[in-house]
Amino acid sequence: MTGNRRWNRRSIVTLLALLAVGTGLLWDGSPLAALVVRKAVALKFPELRQVSPAELATWMADPARPTPVLVDARPVDQFFQSHIHGAIQLDPASPDLAVLEAVPRDVPIVVYDGPGVASAALARALLGAGYTRVSHLEGGLFRWVNQGHPIEGRYGPATKVHPASWPWGWLLERRYR
Repeated sequence: MTGNRRWNRRSIVTLLALLAVGTGLLWDGSPLAALVVRKAVALKFPELRQVSPAELATWMADPARPTPVLVDARPVDQFFQSHIHGAIQLDPASPDLAVLEAVPRDVPIVVYDGPGVASAALARALLGAGYTRVSHLEGGLFRWVNQGHPIEGRYGPATKVHPASWPWGWLLERRYR
């Protein structure tokens, strides 16, 4: 009898843990799933300097610091829908680094994409191309906008971010999808 009771408790605890994780992954703007993605990127790309959205906003507002070159590593249609003010677009599938030819190798560069995955690979490529001050926006544009920072589109201020796909869309709060 004790064995059955123990099995039932273990089963209930396991079921509750799975339910909690599942709920966290489907929560609007899913902080748990976003944390998992950020940690996975940090583990896969340990050489990258990570910059949080709050750090980047403070950096960009500080006139005493050199303004970073912002590189949006998303397809052009997603870039036109929304991006951080002043960003330039590089397609992560076939990046044309000629866009950065005039940028000195020691100028700070911050790379981002939607969830912050493809941009990490592009940031690594920029380091490999000789750029020495490359950073990666932790959590990408999704985290940036979820924290209330402004974005703009092709014709001015924007309120929506292209989710790239249905699963990635769960990392965005509903009001930004």
